[in-house]
Amino acid sequence: RGEDSLVRALWAGRPLVWQIYPQHDNAHHGKLHAFLDWLQAPPSLRQFHATWNALDDAPLVLPAESMLQEWALCVQSARARLLAQDDLVTQILGFIREKR
Repeated sequence: RGEDSLVRALWAGRPLVWQIYPQHDNAHHGKLHAFLDWLQAPPSLRQFHATWNALDDAPLVLPAESMLQEWALCVQSARARLLAQDDLVTQILGFIREKR
C-alpha cells in the first residue's frame, strides 16, 4: 500500500495495482493521478486504479489477458526509465556542480 511497496512492485516489472492510503483531504487522489501520469498508464489501468481506490463508482472490471499484457508493458517501460537514471550520488554531485 505504501510508496515503498509501490517501488518494489515497479522493480518487479509485473502488472500492478496501487491501493493508495486514503487521506482525509483527498490528497491521495492527486498523488494517484500524478503516479499514473508518470507511469504513462493506459486508460484501462487508470480506470482500474480509480475504481479500485474508490475515486469513482464504476463497476470493477477484471482485466483480460490482453489488458494485463498492456499493463505489463507499461510497467516495464517505467522500470526501464528508472534504470536509465543516474544513481542518487551521481545526481547529487551533478546538482552541486550545477549550483557552484
